[in-house]
Amino acid sequence: MLSLSTFFDAFWPNLAATLIGVVLGVPIALFLNERGMHRQRRLQVADMLRQTESAIDVLIDACKYNARLLDTVAAEAQVGRVMHRPDLRITTWDAIGSIFSTGKPDATLLQFLSHHWLRLQRVQSLCDEIFAREVARSLPAFEDDGLTMAFWENLYFNARDLSAHATQGVAMLEKAKEELKTEHAA
Repeated sequence: MLSLSTFFDAFWPNLAATLIGVVLGVPIALFLNERGMHRQRRLQVADMLRQTESAIDVLIDACKYNARLLDTVAAEAQVGRVMHRPDLRITTWDAIGSIFSTGKPDATLLQFLSHHWLRLQRVQSLCDEIFAREVARSLPAFEDDGLTMAFWENLYFNARDLSAHATQGVAMLEKAKEELKTEHAA
């Protein structure tokens, strides 16, 4: 049987070692955990920045492409011709919008872009309807020449104005991309 003094002779050094381990170990563990979390946050921010820049590039490319095509649609509408299913990039916002809005929450730019893509769909619908009425005859033609002319004018003005809108969008997106780089360069 151990005597009480032998027990305490072994107990005090073990207690001291345990206390020193806790006093030093907990702050070191917290420090190492914080460093790991900080590194993870930096990686997440870098990944979000890369995705946002990529989304901006895709949006810029789509706006430039659509502006050129809308100029063609407007020119054709002005002389009474319609493009059947113009290859407008109308699904770009559906595919990229969520990435862009997460990484660059500028409400004005988000509203501008979502409205632009909504207007693109209307131009597409106008092209489809005019083609169906005037070329394919799958819908009845308008009996009233004034109404027919109003459709053509509507297509012309919408395409022309939306082309300018797309060009404005390119400028806004390029500015947003520069701001994003500046914000994260520091």
